Amino acid sequence: MTIPVSPAMLMGLRDLVQSPIDAKPALETQLIMANLPILTLEGALPAEHLYVGDRVITSIGALPLQAMMPVHLAHPLRVVHLEAYALGSDQTQPCDLFPSQLLKTRQGDMAFARDFIGQRRVRYRNLPQARLLALHFARDVQIFANGLILQAARSVDQAAA
Repeated sequence: MTIPVSPAMLMGLRDLVQSPIDAKPALETQLIMANLPILTLEGALPAEHLYVGDRVITSIGALPLQAMMPVHLAHPLRVVHLEAYALGSDQTQPCDLFPSQLLKTRQGDMAFARDFIGQRRVRYRNLPQARLLALHFARDVQIFANGLILQAARSVDQAAA
């Protein structure tokens, strides 16, 4: 089941998130594109091909995926497009990120994907529609996706607290 999200809801979430430090409670910071390759014990798989229980490589080891929340945006969406190798030699494929996706920088800090706009090989791109996912784990972790380290959604229990 996918959850339709209105542009007004996304704008409201973005307004609540001003810095990466304040961003953890906002789901918008943890939405990933459905076709983004996620590193699992079975290898790199597109996020949309993952199932609950799959063991995903995280910042604290391989953890089972507890839940997935699909989000379908049927209206145009502006995403951050990274050409291959834009953020390092491990990022071997081009990819799109939600602008408020949190990712780890080379310095070890968390930053929004939109903060990289203007760097070489990083630009905005408009998509007519998008399929996004929030991947939930038992703990607050980062996941490895296409050579990047991304913030995953909090577990269902933590998000409710």
